[in-house]
Amino acid sequence: MTATAPVPPTVAAAYRQYRDGRPAAALAALAAAGDDALGHPAGPLLRGALDLDERRPESALRAFQHAAVLDPSLGGTYGNAAVALRRVNSLEAALRLARRSVVLSPTGAVARNAVTAVLLDLDRPAPALAVAEAVLSDHRGDAEADLNRGLALQRLGRLDEARAVLDAAVRRRPGDPAPLHARGYLRLLQGDLPAGWREREARWSLPNQMAMRTEPGIALWNGEPLDGRHLLVIADEGRGDMIQYVRFLRRPPLAEARLTLLARAYMVRLFAPALPRVDVRAAPPEAPADFQTPLSRIPAVLGTGLAEIPADIPYLAAEPDRVERWRARIGDRGFRIAVCWQGNPGTPVDRGRSIPLAAFAPLAAVPGVRLIALQARHGTEQLVDLPAGMTVETLGHDYDRGPDSFVDPAAVACAVDLVVSSDTALAHLAGALGRPVWLALRKIPDFRWLLGREDSPWYPTARLFRQRSEGDWAEVMARIAEAVRQRMAAAGTPG
Repeated sequence: MTATAPVPPTVAAAYRQYRDGRPAAALAALAAAGDDALGHPAGPLLRGALDLDERRPESALRAFQHAAVLDPSLGGTYGNAAVALRRVNSLEAALRLARRSVVLSPTGAVARNAVTAVLLDLDRPAPALAVAEAVLSDHRGDAEADLNRGLALQRLGRLDEARAVLDAAVRRRPGDPAPLHARGYLRLLQGDLPAGWREREARWSLPNQMAMRTEPGIALWNGEPLDGRHLLVIADEGRGDMIQYVRFLRRPPLAEARLTLLARAYMVRLFAPALPRVDVRAAPPEAPADFQTPLSRIPAVLGTGLAEIPADIPYLAAEPDRVERWRARIGDRGFRIAVCWQGNPGTPVDRGRSIPLAAFAPLAAVPGVRLIALQARHGTEQLVDLPAGMTVETLGHDYDRGPDSFVDPAAVACAVDLVVSSDTALAHLAGALGRPVWLALRKIPDFRWLLGREDSPWYPTARLFRQRSEGDWAEVMARIAEAVRQRMAAAGTPG
């Protein structure tokens, strides 16, 4: 089969239905086309596009691979496959296919936009910016290249330029969720929280994001009075996000409702004791609720600004018997620092925020300091390859091995003198427990840590150490080590 072979009429009809916004009809027409669809690359290309729209990236990838077998000269096939690989976080493979697409279509925008998107996922904003600007020089006003340029500028810390690009993109494409979401994220980073929360709502309409998680037949809460009403809150996003936002359930107006928190099963044991008036459960309640909302949406509904962040801590607690157990195992010798260096490597957001464990060596070299691994899963392979003279203690095979997230780490955080962490869920846990926690942050961090400040309005016991140059963890760790020396001296801890 070659690219010049005519598209079968049945497949062409399915394409028309797809372009007319009738995906179900297009899928049915494609199925009815039978061998016509299977034998021409247009068939699996359309099937892959439909699967991507329905958030089925694995199925889409198989369809695009089928199209490439039928006609290896179609550059768009490889670009589409790169999109599918991005969705499953196979980024290096996605970059290879996107670049192959550029070879087959060197002057087109689609292939080069795919390269830019993967470079951004790989946290390579400088080359991403160069590719985006090259596309715009050839295709003035290309929407995807324009958005990619704004995202790259933001990652590079050129925030005024990024804001101008995103403002213009929102004006030109008022119905497009992508620039609105990107601008919302930038607003949050810069401290414009109420507007940022509202615009970040667009994330649920993005094709590469999960749809809003809701239960059928229940109205979405948009700020209606809650006195005595039943509100179902659905814990969404990651562990750190859940810990950050669950605080809102303890304060008005949420506390005025009959609350059910539908949490991930592994979070129920951590949350339930902290929310005695809330029905914390892993399965939906049988009784119907009046309203529902995702947990992460609450700040947007409330219009929460910096001054309105509920920061009364602690709002989570460790189990006392576990604290005593780990305190006895750790002992009271030295200045005990629990360290966390690795987030979930399976998500693109982790790139640039996790820290090589070896970078903590200046901290380990402070006389009297003991480093104790707070994490027990991701990144533990680094424990076997530490610099000479560096020691990181582990807590045994039974540490954090049950089905419940964070019950052991919470107890350990309460049994040590200090927590030092990269930007991970364990940093949120320590902050919610009211423990002293020091965060090592990249130069342009996640939005919740804001810009240019050493404290956090979310966690009063947190102290933020920011990169002064992108990627330079050595300088950050040297500052943290010096701050530890000063803390130990002030406390009279032997060094």
